[in-house]
Amino acid sequence: MDSCPDPLPRSWPSTYPLHRPILTSEARALDAAASGVFGIPDLLLMERASWGVACLVRWLVSEPAAPVLVLCGPGNNGGDGYGAARVLASWGRSVRVLDLAPHPSAQASTRLERQLCARLLGIEALHGDLRGLEAALASGGVRIDALFGVGLTRPLEGWWCDVVGCLNAARLPTLAVDLPSGLDGDTGEARPLCVRADLTATLGAPKLGLLPGAAWAGHVVEVDIGLPWALHAPYLLG
Repeated sequence: MDSCPDPLPRSWPSTYPLHRPILTSEARALDAAASGVFGIPDLLLMERASWGVACLVRWLVSEPAAPVLVLCGPGNNGGDGYGAARVLASWGRSVRVLDLAPHPSAQASTRLERQLCARLLGIEALHGDLRGLEAALASGGVRIDALFGVGLTRPLEGWWCDVVGCLNAARLPTLAVDLPSGLDGDTGEARPLCVRADLTATLGAPKLGLLPGAAWAGHVVEVDIGLPWALHAPYLLG
C-alpha cells in the first residue's frame, strides 16, 4: 500500500465513538431495528455507509487522482459499493463499476443504488467473465471490495472463488466494505478463501471475526451509518 496522506482513523467521522466487536447476527438485528422500530429506511443507512466508504478511499493511496474500481456483489454490500461509486464520481474521481452478480438483487435499496449508478456512470456486467475482470484489474488504481458483507451465510464457491482469487493476485490497494469478502464475520476464518484488504470500513460496529481475521482485514475503521443512539450505545467500548 502506498503511503497514506494522513494518519489512519479508527472511526469515521472522528466523532463517532468506538464499539466492542459484535456478532453478525447482532449486526443484522441492528439494521432491522433501525428500520422496523425507528422507521429509518434501508436506503438511508445505505447512503450513509456509501458516503463513509467514499471518504475513506483517500487513505488507500497518496495520489488523489488514482482511478477507483468498484466490484459489486448481489446484496446490500453491492448496494454500498454502487453508492460509494456515485459519491466518488461526484467528487471528480475516475470510477469504474463492475457488477459481478449472476442476477439482479432482491433488495429494493440495492436495486435503486444500481439504477442510479448505471444512469450516472455506467456499469459493466461481468458475471462469469474472468478475463474481463482480470483486464479491469490490470488497469491499476484502487479497488473497493463490495461483494459480500455480513449477509454471507455460506462458504464461497465456483465463480466467487475465482473472483476472490483474481482480486488477490492483482495486488492492488484494497478497501473492503464491512468485511473482506469470504471472511466469516464471527470466526475470522476464510470461507474457503478471502479478499486481502488494506483497509476495512466496517459498518456501524466492528464484527467479531475482524479480530482473528486481522491479516485479511488490514486497518479497520468503524463507519457511522446513522444508527440511533439507543441501538448502538449498548455496544460502546468502556
